[in-house]
Amino acid sequence: MGIKAFFSLGIFLLLGISPVSLCRASDSFTVSSVVDGETLELSNGEKIRLIGVDVPASSKNVKLRDDIKSTGKDAPTLIAAGKNAAKFLRELIQNKTVVLEHDLGEKERSGRRWAYVYFYLDPRLNIEIPEAWYTELVPETKERQLRVFLNATLIREGYASMKVISPNVKYQELFSKLQEEAKAQKRGLWA
Repeated sequence: MGIKAFFSLGIFLLLGISPVSLCRASDSFTVSSVVDGETLELSNGEKIRLIGVDVPASSKNVKLRDDIKSTGKDAPTLIAAGKNAAKFLRELIQNKTVVLEHDLGEKERSGRRWAYVYFYLDPRLNIEIPEAWYTELVPETKERQLRVFLNATLIREGYASMKVISPNVKYQELFSKLQEEAKAQKRGLWA
């Protein structure tokens, strides 16, 4: 699903079930590139790994072998799904500001930092936006903006499956519920 289709389907923003704790403004960064469907590079050069999501490998590697075993799907299908997830992220957040929230475990062995990622949509977009979707004020302009929980959106839209890596389990129940919904609706990986 491309970005236009995402918006035209009424955009699912998870605001009714988004985290209660708000991120500090100091956790705002610009996404300079999308490395893959679960890894972002920030403008400061730091790489961020999305907590709780597992996107299929987008090339032939060891992870692809594991993805084939766990899903029962063939390599070309999984590689295409991994590429689609990365494309979705690029269209959605490349060169945009994101806000990071951390859980108990801050870094993985490779040095990438774990994070829950949020981004904001401009309320002046040419789509109908229910009032309930509005959340925080943008500090610079004091305008209301739409806050979207990226990790949860990837799982709900079927671009990723849920992956539990302790101790980062803050939204495990939410992610499990959203994955079951994606499976029931046959979205993305579950089609």
